[in-house]
Amino acid sequence: MSAVNLSSDAALSPKPGLARSWAWRAAALLVAYYLTGRLGMATPQIGNHISLIWPPAGIALVAFLRFGPGLWPAVGLAALAVGLATGLPVWVAAMLAVGNTAGPLAGAWWLRRQGLHAELDRRRDLWLYALFGVAAPWVVTASNGTFWLLAAGLLPWHDAPTAWLAWWLGDAMAAVVVGVPLLTLSRPALRACVADGRWLPTALLAGAAVLSGWLAFARPDDAAALSPLIFLPHLLLCWLAVRSGVFVASSAALLLTGGAMLATLNGQGPFFQGSAPASVALLSGYVFSLSAMPLLVTALMGELTGHEQRWQLALDISHIGVGAWDLRTQRVEFSPRWLTMLGYDRQHFGTSLQAFWSRVHPDDAPALQQAFEPLRSAATVNCRAECRLLRADGRWSWYELHALVAERDGTGAPLRIVNTARDIDDRRSARAHQQLSDSLFRHLHEGLLITDAQLRVLQANPMYCEITGRSREQVVGSVPDMLRVLASGPDDGLRASLARDGSWRGELQDRRADGTPCTLQLTVSVVRDDLGAVKNHVVAVSDITLARRQLEQLQRQAHFDELTGLPNRVRLAQLLQAALAAKPADSALLTVCYLDIDHFKAVNELHGSEAGDRLLVELAERMRRSLRSWAGGDDVVARIGGDEFVLLLRTATLAESRHAVERVLRQIALPCSLGLPGHAVSVTASIGATVYPLDRADAETLLRHADHAMQGAKQAGRNGHLFFDAEHDRRAEARFVALGRVQEALDRGEFCLHYQPKVDMRLGRVLGLEALLRWNHPDDGLLPPARFLPLIEHTGLSIQLGNWVLAQGIAQLAAWQRDGLDLTLSINVSARHLQEPAFAQQLAALLARHTTPVAHRLIIEVLETTALADIDHSCELMNACRAMGVRFALDDFGTGYSTLTYLRQLPLDMLKIDRSFVHTMLVDRQDQAIVEGVIGLARTFGCSVVAEGVETAEQALRLIEVGCDIGQGHGIAPPMPADEVADWTAAFKGMRGLRLALPG
Repeated sequence: MSAVNLSSDAALSPKPGLARSWAWRAAALLVAYYLTGRLGMATPQIGNHISLIWPPAGIALVAFLRFGPGLWPAVGLAALAVGLATGLPVWVAAMLAVGNTAGPLAGAWWLRRQGLHAELDRRRDLWLYALFGVAAPWVVTASNGTFWLLAAGLLPWHDAPTAWLAWWLGDAMAAVVVGVPLLTLSRPALRACVADGRWLPTALLAGAAVLSGWLAFARPDDAAALSPLIFLPHLLLCWLAVRSGVFVASSAALLLTGGAMLATLNGQGPFFQGSAPASVALLSGYVFSLSAMPLLVTALMGELTGHEQRWQLALDISHIGVGAWDLRTQRVEFSPRWLTMLGYDRQHFGTSLQAFWSRVHPDDAPALQQAFEPLRSAATVNCRAECRLLRADGRWSWYELHALVAERDGTGAPLRIVNTARDIDDRRSARAHQQLSDSLFRHLHEGLLITDAQLRVLQANPMYCEITGRSREQVVGSVPDMLRVLASGPDDGLRASLARDGSWRGELQDRRADGTPCTLQLTVSVVRDDLGAVKNHVVAVSDITLARRQLEQLQRQAHFDELTGLPNRVRLAQLLQAALAAKPADSALLTVCYLDIDHFKAVNELHGSEAGDRLLVELAERMRRSLRSWAGGDDVVARIGGDEFVLLLRTATLAESRHAVERVLRQIALPCSLGLPGHAVSVTASIGATVYPLDRADAETLLRHADHAMQGAKQAGRNGHLFFDAEHDRRAEARFVALGRVQEALDRGEFCLHYQPKVDMRLGRVLGLEALLRWNHPDDGLLPPARFLPLIEHTGLSIQLGNWVLAQGIAQLAAWQRDGLDLTLSINVSARHLQEPAFAQQLAALLARHTTPVAHRLIIEVLETTALADIDHSCELMNACRAMGVRFALDDFGTGYSTLTYLRQLPLDMLKIDRSFVHTMLVDRQDQAIVEGVIGLARTFGCSVVAEGVETAEQALRLIEVGCDIGQGHGIAPPMPADEVADWTAAFKGMRGLRLALPG
């Protein structure tokens, strides 16, 4: 590659971005041209204006070659300045400057167009430079200069031929002596002189060439012409050109020319002829030979090197390394490509045959030696083998070796072998992949076809033949029916997809060779050639017949109820979403109904689960028959679990929605003959409904609203329907908010216990207290339980609050006992809390927290309705608690509906007369009779009796008279905080100290 780019024409004027660079070059060129022009004026001349050597010509030519023709203004100005310095008229100097610029400019332009190598390392470059760098340009300058000198009368006509020849010769000599060193000057050329320690031999050779020339020219006599020193510079310059390049050789020739010129002008050397012009003219021939021989040697060497480089480049491009084996010396020389493939340099790899064999894989060495053994025979010229060679990075790579006998001795034994190596790792890997692909093609568990661009089958694997039931011979060469159908479809979907995406995937129905229908999944891919044209198609075929059947079955199971065949919950959600997403017709309504069979559990228990299933199937079929089709969509019925169904009914008006729901209820109520002997089964249903878009909720909320309405229909007595009421839902939501506030109060510790004393009214003694729950509301103050307990009565929150009351009450009872207060404590337990399976265990755990025994002082009060809700469970629970020492009281006795038989079974310790009877006993004889009856029952059952709600002295006196000594009420003491109990108990002086003012 040329060190200087001469292949493109530069602009005649510099680009704006290169203005500064152009200015520096132009200034340097102008100065160099002018100074060397003044120097040339000092050499021998023909007349007053023609020098026999004109260095500026070579400088101008090289400047145009290296930097482009854009520097012509600098050359023109410098030539004008030199002409004026010689005393020429301005117009003559200007015309001479035009010629001196145009000549080298034309030569450089032509050389750049011809692609001249700046290294001048080819014979073609020498011919180009000789013609258009040395000869042709200076014809222009010589002719132009001679003409204008003649025109100005500065040159006699009889001297014109001699002047023209001298002008041309001076410019041509400058192009050779000055131009060649400047042209070949480059960084690579300088590195070739000094790199790797070459600077010393280069300097010695150049110095010897210059010194030998100067010694030859220093002889003052003609004998110097016969001195061998005259020819020694030629040899030394050729040697220098071969070793260090043409730049150093031409530079040495330039120095030698300068010395020869000085010697000749001083009358010394073999070329002095008495007059300076004649001597310089004779010297020019020597100078030309001195400069030409290194150029010729360089061109020849460059072509040889280029030929070798091209040969080496061809091998490198082919990824082939070359090794030359000399069997006589047992040495080997490897090409750079060989060493590069293995990752070595020449120094580390070695040059002995042993270095090669030491890097052959031990498993491959015997086979390789056996493969090379036939080369010993004169009949075998070459052989091939594959082996693994060790790389510098420690990896083993596969190489193909090709050995060729290049030289044999007289007996035919090989003396020199040329060996090539090619890296075949990729080829062996491709071969392995091909083998794997072939094996995969044969044993793949899905069918595979390779077709041409017209879908004709080229190859078919065994699995495809097994899937289709056709032999390979029947398939190859034909277009399968399935591909023909796809390719000839109405929209040509296959070809369009292949052209757009390069692949197509889909399913189709086909028939096997025996006519059996099957479902096939096809994946068709395109294989293109290097030009992008379709070359092949690869078709993968999977038999998904069984999988499709299973998928359809799974889809049925996933979206439809197995018993009734109706859509299930998942499918219902999809249908409801689709119905809501569809654009409704004008005034169209969608009624979402939630249906639950009334008392379906009783049918199962009475007739068995099989009869229950038959009933569900019969009812599902009735509901399906009651559905209607509309322009906006069909009615839908779905079973979402158990005996629950959802219907989506499309109606025009709200009244029509009610009629549709009632029609479904009538269908459900019809008797069902389930194959039972004796009679048919009749059931009813409860339906909750909501209407969209009157209820503008999402799908999930619509179902929830319908469910809420259905629960309301059941609570209203069943066998009916109820449409969702937004106001009712708002109240329910407010209830949920209130429940959340109760939970928050429990978490924040806003609840507390107040205690109301129970006293022996006859003896005036405090017996115990009843724990009463209060809510210390931050905004509403102290709230009684009637404000919040009904809200949580049937929720899990009631159990949490009940556990808290038990824990607080038991802890307070233990604290009073430690303080010396001998009191009992009654704690109310709700129905839901008492029904908890682990109530007894939780109570035992609360009692076990305290070292002070408090169980025998704890009384649990339960309502009559609570105790008798599940008499067996209540008795079992009460006995378990009584075993711990805990006693039970039946609260609000007389307000329930129990029978005495049930009451007798309960292990009770105390009966409490409801305050309503105590309040009116003095004015209502029936209430007084009830009070007396309760007291009598208590005595019969062996229980103590407590009267609640004692407000007046008359009430207390009458209770004592009828046999009830224990009383509790605001007339005795209101409920009080725990920290007031001790003081009140100490201050209690009996019933006389109270406002009841009992007599005696």
